Amino acid sequence: MPAMPGKHCQKHSFITLLIVCALTPSMLFCDDWPSWRGPNHDGSSEEKSAPEKFGPEENVKWKASLPGPASCTPIIIGKQVFLTTFDRKTSTVSALALDRENGKTLWSRLLGKGEDDRNQGTENFLAAPSPATDGTRVFFLTGRGDLSCYDLAGKKSWGWNAQERYGDFNCQFGYGSSPLLSNGKLFIQVLHRDSRYKDLEKVGKFTRESYLLAIDPPTGEVLYRHVRKSDAVAESLESYSTPIPRRVGDRTEILVVGGDTLSAHDPATGRELWRHGGWNPEKITHWRMVTSPVTGGGLVYASAPKFGPVIAIDSSGSATKVSWKLERDTTDTPTPLFYRGKLYVLNGRKRVLNCVDPKTGEVLRKSRLPGFRYMRASPTAAAGKIYMINADGEVVVVAAHSDDDERGKDGKPPAFEILNNAKMGGYPARSSISIAYGNLFIRTAEALYCIGK
Repeated sequence: MPAMPGKHCQKHSFITLLIVCALTPSMLFCDDWPSWRGPNHDGSSEEKSAPEKFGPEENVKWKASLPGPASCTPIIIGKQVFLTTFDRKTSTVSALALDRENGKTLWSRLLGKGEDDRNQGTENFLAAPSPATDGTRVFFLTGRGDLSCYDLAGKKSWGWNAQERYGDFNCQFGYGSSPLLSNGKLFIQVLHRDSRYKDLEKVGKFTRESYLLAIDPPTGEVLYRHVRKSDAVAESLESYSTPIPRRVGDRTEILVVGGDTLSAHDPATGRELWRHGGWNPEKITHWRMVTSPVTGGGLVYASAPKFGPVIAIDSSGSATKVSWKLERDTTDTPTPLFYRGKLYVLNGRKRVLNCVDPKTGEVLRKSRLPGFRYMRASPTAAAGKIYMINADGEVVVVAAHSDDDERGKDGKPPAFEILNNAKMGGYPARSSISIAYGNLFIRTAEALYCIGK
C-alpha cells in the first residue's frame, strides 16, 4: 500500500479542494471529473479510494463498445459519463451520454461530419477535445470547430462552428484543444500557424490570428475574442494545449501556452496580465506546443516542446522569473500532474516518470515504466496512486511519492513502487484516465471500461 502524505501535502490538497468546490456550481460535486484534467485542473482527484488491481477481465464493472478511436477523455457528472466519438465509416463525430452505473447509452447526438483537411493518422482525431460540464450543461467541441451545448438529458441549447465564424483552423495535426469552464464563462483557445501549408489544397476562409474566446454558457453568445499575438515562426505558432485557470489571491487568471510563450489573461476581458517566454530564443520553426500549463505550490509549470525543459515560473513580482528548470527526461506530449504537493513529469517516449520537488526542481523519485509503446495520454492520480496508459492500452499504476519515504542511495532518486501493469489492449489508446466515484474510466480505441466495484 502507498504511504500516506505528510501534513503539508494534506493541507495543500484540502485547500485546493475548498477552492474548487467554492468556484463550482452547486450541482457539481468534487467526486465528479468535470473536464479534461479533472476537478482541480491538474490531473488529480481527491477521491479517497481508487482501484489498484484490475485487468481486461478483472475488476471490470462494465465495458461499453465505441465506434472508433479518439483522444477525448471521458468526463463524469453524477450518474452520467460524457464523451465524443469519431466513426470512420460515416466520418461523423458524435456526443455520447452513458449511464455511470452500467455503461448503457442514455443518448447520442451528432456533432459534425467530414474528414479533416490533413491526414492525421493516429496523431490526432476529430474527437480529440474533451467535453466540459458546469453541472447542468455539457459542452462539446470537435476538431472541425463544432461547438455545442446540451443539458444533461440531451436537449440542445445552442451550437455553432468556430471555423465558419472566424476562419479555418491551421494546425498540422488537426485542432485538439479542450474547452474550459471558469468564472461563469466558457473559454476556447485557437493558436495556429499564420501562413498556409503548401500542401493544403483547399482554400476556404482563413485567418492569420490566434485568439482566446470567452462565451456565455447559457446562450452561446461570444462575450469577447482576444487576439493573442506571438513572434513565433511557422509550426511553433501552433498549440494543442488547453487553457487552465489559476487562482491568485482574490483573482483568477486564465493561462494559455503556445507560440513560444505562456500568458495569463483576465477572464473578464481577455486582457493579458503577464507573459513569459524565452525557451525558443533561436526561433526553431517546428516547436508546436502539446502540453498544457500546470499550477501548484505558488508556481506555474510550462513544458517546452520536443522534450525541452520543464520551467517553473514565479509571477508574484513585477516581472516573471524562472525558479528552476528540469532538463532531463522531460515531456513532449503528456501534460505534467500536480498531486499532493509534488509535480510528476512523464517522458512518454522513454516511458520515464519523474517526481519533482516543486520548490527546488529536485527529482525525488524516478522510474522507467514497463511496456513498449509510447505514452501520449497524461498521468492522473487519486488515493495515493498514479495512473498512466500507453498506446497499446497498457495501464501502469504506481504509488505516489510521500515525504516520509526514504531517500535514494548514492545521490540517485529511488524508483516508484509499481502496483499494477494491466494490459487492457485497444491500440491506439490516447485518452487520459478519468477517476470518479471510486472508479476508473479507461478509454481504448475500441471500448470504454469502468473499473471498480
